[in-house]
Amino acid sequence: MSSKIAIKVENLSKSYRIYNAPVDRLKQFLLPRLHPLVGLTPSQYYTDFWALKDVSFEVEKGETVGIIGRNGCGKSTLLQVICGTLNPTVGSVSTHGRIAALLELGSGFNPEFTGKDNIYLSGSILGLDKQEIDDRFDEIASFADIGEFINQPVKCYSSGMFVRLAFSVNVISSPDIMIVDEALAVGDMNFQAKCMAALTRFQDNGGTVLFVSHDVGAVKSLCRQAIYLDQGQVINSGPAPEIADHYVRNMREEMSRDSAQLRNSSTTSTRHTFKTPSDPSTSQNANGCELASSAIDKTSAEACDFKSSEQFDHQVAPFRYGIGGALIRYVELLDLSDQLLIAASFNQPVKIRIYFEVIQEADLSVNYYVKDEKRNLIFGAGLPTVGVPLLHCSAGSRWIATYTTRLPLQEGSYSLQVQLTRPLVPDETADFLDVIENAFIFKVERRQPGRIWAKVYLDNEFTILTV
Repeated sequence: MSSKIAIKVENLSKSYRIYNAPVDRLKQFLLPRLHPLVGLTPSQYYTDFWALKDVSFEVEKGETVGIIGRNGCGKSTLLQVICGTLNPTVGSVSTHGRIAALLELGSGFNPEFTGKDNIYLSGSILGLDKQEIDDRFDEIASFADIGEFINQPVKCYSSGMFVRLAFSVNVISSPDIMIVDEALAVGDMNFQAKCMAALTRFQDNGGTVLFVSHDVGAVKSLCRQAIYLDQGQVINSGPAPEIADHYVRNMREEMSRDSAQLRNSSTTSTRHTFKTPSDPSTSQNANGCELASSAIDKTSAEACDFKSSEQFDHQVAPFRYGIGGALIRYVELLDLSDQLLIAASFNQPVKIRIYFEVIQEADLSVNYYVKDEKRNLIFGAGLPTVGVPLLHCSAGSRWIATYTTRLPLQEGSYSLQVQLTRPLVPDETADFLDVIENAFIFKVERRQPGRIWAKVYLDNEFTILTV
């Protein structure tokens, strides 16, 4: 294995035997041995469940790789094989360096030992001698921050206390490779922030991290690369922002399919519809769709030419998904004079204009989000957030939606994600009719005077008193 590689997984597969009844285990143990003696073909009393199927990847030293996927996709099994607590059925795993793994609550702890005793036990397992543990004990106890419980048996600990102590031992033991499973989600908000800061320091010092989480924001922020597992197989791998978006896309599409099946199969349940209220303040656009007057641009519909472009469709095709029923035809970022913007000044007022057409009658919302270079959501809006009712649109109608906002952003590259959604449960779930990632790419220039270091800067008032 190359000296640059910390973890190498080759053609890894792991299977488990699934028995329909407990007695089948006994049959499998005895009968295949007896059948040949009486001239019978040996029978099999189990089925194989492949938790992992032909998984291969490499992790370079100093790299942080995220592993994402739904529950039961094989993430934890993969980590256990890498750590050596499970043997692979097929394939091999090679590692270079000392590994510290936080796989599940209490792993490696003796429940009868105190927290202090388990620090020494876990430290020894991680390759530290007694003097090294003595030197680091106060730091571990301080990081865990469980007070006098450090002297109590860990069987009395809450799940959060388990995680605090286990993570503290692992991160302060200075391993070469850290493997962190979803267990961190058990900790409270303050401890999670402390863990993320510790992982960042570990990265900065050249450590290798394998990070499993359902939090796509954490994966995008911490990881440079990511691996997407589904049903034990690698679906995709590559830059963390792209893989995380692929995972979110698949989850949204699955949610839409499930909701459609529920609607089709339920004939007795109440169906919720969300329509624009009929009142004197509503008007009709040129295509016959009602829109609250507060959301109508006073410019006549005829003054706005509807835009569509085959080049735009081709450009966004790799970044588009949805169940259909409405289609985004064009997106642009404009200044207040309706001039196209590619580079915007800091805090510049802008218009985000979205052209879309409706194929099937629907009550929908048109939404946008601004995302940074790691595809993290920075800010955005939809009709509910700006106090506008859902649009009740007839089939064949065309719309031009415009949001006016500002860009109080740190200098750098950003992208627009645009959505057409049909809410199912308000503020909770929705059908995604059409979604386009990277619908428009733009830059924000540096703030003058005074560069900002956070992603977003908001106006402040400042007072000071001398005492």
